[in-house]
Amino acid sequence: MKKILMVHSTDIVSGGEKISLEIIKGLGNQFEFTIFLPQKPSDLFNYCFKDLKIIYPLKKRVFLIIGFLRRLFKQNEFEIAHCHGTRAAFWVRLASMNLKKRPKIIYTPHGFHIIRKPFFLKWPLIFLEKIFNSQTDILICVSEADKNLVLKYKTILPEKIKVIKNGIDIKKFQIAQSEVQKTKKELGLENNFILCSIGRLHPQKDFFTVLKSLNLIISQIPNVKLLIVGEGPLRNILEEETRKLGLDKYVKFLGWRDDVPVLINLSDMVILSTNWEGLPLVSLETGAAKKPIIASDVEGVRETIINGKTGFLFKPHSAEDLSKRILELFESKELREKMGESAFEFVSKNFSKEKMIEEYRNLYLSILK
Repeated sequence: MKKILMVHSTDIVSGGEKISLEIIKGLGNQFEFTIFLPQKPSDLFNYCFKDLKIIYPLKKRVFLIIGFLRRLFKQNEFEIAHCHGTRAAFWVRLASMNLKKRPKIIYTPHGFHIIRKPFFLKWPLIFLEKIFNSQTDILICVSEADKNLVLKYKTILPEKIKVIKNGIDIKKFQIAQSEVQKTKKELGLENNFILCSIGRLHPQKDFFTVLKSLNLIISQIPNVKLLIVGEGPLRNILEEETRKLGLDKYVKFLGWRDDVPVLINLSDMVILSTNWEGLPLVSLETGAAKKPIIASDVEGVRETIINGKTGFLFKPHSAEDLSKRILELFESKELREKMGESAFEFVSKNFSKEKMIEEYRNLYLSILK
């Protein structure tokens, strides 16, 4: 079988890592996959990627990472290096420079995030992208919005761009009611109206707006509970903000969970307050569970939601607009159920794991010809 190196820049299990894992699981009988990390994987990463081959240098230093990869490429170990994220692509393209024979390089940024950097970093990074993308064989955009940004900043030739939208395992979100009720009881949520917000606790994911909107609705929904699912650098700050707003009894910080499908199913709606996205998995997962979502009206997100039909889009950073949408859904169970059904139909048709994996299979085969 042809060998593919999946190159990751972190052992944090986020959207890009989840997509990588789905590809490996879906195509593991046709290609031989190895995962590269810049460091020894965390217990969580090992748990999620169990039984898969993971390699890494002894120390996390840029020159050691690049040297490690260069030795692999010189040995002709891999036909394809699939880079997940900008740093991963940076290492691979440096490591493969001036080699007589190098692997085909596929680069999935999982969101064109470098344009969000401060001005003094943004333009040097865009310049470097243009230089290094001369070695990129295919750049995969996970949304049409990302493709438009790449074309706008002209970081790669248009003919090297391919759009493969993220997909999810829809069956994974069909959960028995007995399991839903069991978890609801364990969390003490039997008599609550439940909001759920999932994501890394990071500045990109604007959880502060979610907390502010919650503060605006507790007088109208006194039995409301907000589940915040995920870990990240802002956890302590968000917990402090929760205390300052007097929301302790309304918010549960659950940390990282491996039962996200159950948590979405026990929720009345999901909230995705985010500053930017490539193409978010949370809105797809919510639809797969037949639940409505309220999400920031930003690029990438718009491709996963039909506003007013499968969920609501709200003005980014506007706690008032978000709270208004929450109350609208709270007041109508019929609307919640109708949106959930529409969301399921939309996600099933456009964002299935099977559709995504087939597109990656065809890409791998075509690039190896």
